[in-house]
Amino acid sequence: MITEGTNSNICYICGDRAANTRDHLFPISLFNTPAPSNLPRRLLACEECNNGLSKDEELFRVFLATGMAYESNAGNRIWTERIRPALQGERKGLKPLIRSMVKKASVISKSGEHIENVHVLSMQREPINRVLSKIAKGLYYLDTQQVLPSEVEILTGYHVENPDIFAPPLDDAIKSAKKTVLGNGEVTYWRNTIKDNPEESLTWIRFCEDKIFLICTTRQNAYLG
Repeated sequence: MITEGTNSNICYICGDRAANTRDHLFPISLFNTPAPSNLPRRLLACEECNNGLSKDEELFRVFLATGMAYESNAGNRIWTERIRPALQGERKGLKPLIRSMVKKASVISKSGEHIENVHVLSMQREPINRVLSKIAKGLYYLDTQQVLPSEVEILTGYHVENPDIFAPPLDDAIKSAKKTVLGNGEVTYWRNTIKDNPEESLTWIRFCEDKIFLICTTRQNAYLG
């Protein structure tokens, strides 16, 4: 495993294998075509990690573009320009992936009576965490040109609050965080790191102008619900 202070052509994701490909920090499939000019540079990654996360990133993209995200310009364009053509084309693996996410749910009235059954899109947390962990490692690499040490914990949480309107005590962290908007709002993130210790960081990421995640990297024992 790569240790602190080292830097070479090592995969930024696993920190073990030699990098023989380049990987988009934020999945390129989240952005409409043509690709935005302000995306972070592609990072060195091994083929195993690059290809191994492709299914997770596909599921993640479908999840991000659902619900209220579909009402936004970014989410709607991803559906109409990316996902729908893929479903209608030769991407045979995409339909089974989406079907695996569709579950039946009962709509219950306030009095407890069953109203109807509806189909909802449900996604397990593990694929989301793997994609977010990869992003956390990439942001650290952009900051330091180093692989994130394996001892650093990556903690993730899903939040519904808009980072622009957080209340104390997180508002101070947000105010001092650097805000970056990629593309046409497909990805916006607020990043706050300790100046002398970039291993300690808080990053809020909003996808498709809707879904917001909080990522924390730390060497301390902590927990994000």
